[in-house]
Amino acid sequence: MAFFERLNSTLEKYLMPIADVLANQRHVKAMRDGIVYSIPLTIVGGLTLIVANPPVSKDVVATNIFLKFMVAWRDWASANADAIRLPYNMTMGLLALFVAIGVAYHLARSYKMEPLSSSIISGATFLIISAPLKEGSLPVTYLDAKGLFTAIIVGLLSVEITRFLKSKGVTIKMPEGVPPAVSSSFDALIPLIINVLLFHFINLIILSISKMIIPQAILASLAPALNTLDSPLLIVVLALVAQLLWFVGIHGAAVVKTIRDPIALTYLAANAEAYLAGQPLPHIFTDTFWAYYMVLGGSGATLGLTLLYLKSKSKQLNAVGKVALLPALFNINEPVIFGTPMVLNPIMFIPFVFVEAINGVIAYYIIKWGLVRAAFATVPWTTPAPIGAFLATLDWRAVVLVLALLVLDAMLYYPFFKAYEKQLIKEESEKENSEAELKA
Repeated sequence: MAFFERLNSTLEKYLMPIADVLANQRHVKAMRDGIVYSIPLTIVGGLTLIVANPPVSKDVVATNIFLKFMVAWRDWASANADAIRLPYNMTMGLLALFVAIGVAYHLARSYKMEPLSSSIISGATFLIISAPLKEGSLPVTYLDAKGLFTAIIVGLLSVEITRFLKSKGVTIKMPEGVPPAVSSSFDALIPLIINVLLFHFINLIILSISKMIIPQAILASLAPALNTLDSPLLIVVLALVAQLLWFVGIHGAAVVKTIRDPIALTYLAANAEAYLAGQPLPHIFTDTFWAYYMVLGGSGATLGLTLLYLKSKSKQLNAVGKVALLPALFNINEPVIFGTPMVLNPIMFIPFVFVEAINGVIAYYIIKWGLVRAAFATVPWTTPAPIGAFLATLDWRAVVLVLALLVLDAMLYYPFFKAYEKQLIKEESEKENSEAELKA
């Protein structure tokens, strides 16, 4: 117990202040919320990829009813490829543009500024530097996830520039009686002009020096770091930080999400592009990797533990298992975390903190060795893991990997579950005896 008291004290002293800063800092929150705002777009784009790319090869011949359906789907998708892929092009293909709008919107709201005009300024500014017209056409190369980091920077800086200008009174003030919509549009005019001209000027300077526009230069400078981040080390660090925070009662997944999502979305978009082009998928770590391999049942990978609870002789754990099973199937595990409870529970500390990271490392190498295809599509994180993993990869082996990890998780949790169960059974028995004596 002394060890866990020291651990709790250390976490409270060092990790909790950092977590509080990350959770409450307005720019970090704007980044997080702006990216969350774009998640439905990635889901639509991911589902479009699934429809456009049925899991059947060109040489398969229809020999039964199932294969007839698959071949018909393949032929239909091939004949209508452009029309089917249009939703993908207009969602994931423009992901960075929507993130620039979303980040600016949420940051402006936090400052109590007019969020819509701030979003428009950010979106226009992002387009100026990321998609300069060429021969009358709009290039979209950096409007998808490749421009994600540029979008975040533009979203934050454009709002800060606008806020500075307004604090200095550098705006057009309309007289009383002018409709609010008209007044708001003129109020944003000068900030829009200055943001556009400033970023355009910087873009021209960078282009003249490096022969690259801003998003291209940012991506080139980040490329070594991004490639390094797609590694077991990142997986272990993010998982351990998230679970250590959860152990002391802080929603760790929400804290690391700010770091995780830009990286995972960039990797996922690169995989989607490679899949469309028929090329090898370059990345392993994506949001679906986290959802369906690492956090099986929710933070701490507790679905296997929930299944153990269903057979528990402890009334408390058995009741928690019955209540928590359905949510856990959809990756929601607050009933387990708070019903067990897992927070500050010394018996459950080791599996709760480490099982998620173990899942991630195993899944990483299984995919790296080519035994399971990496994910290229986003599926809602509440989709049950075997189904979600299959849809994200269109690889039946992903289902086998999920089930194998589920069995492993249950085995890893089992000795700690039995120790905790024994303690609870003793407490429940003592309570029942005490109540019986009072009634007698």
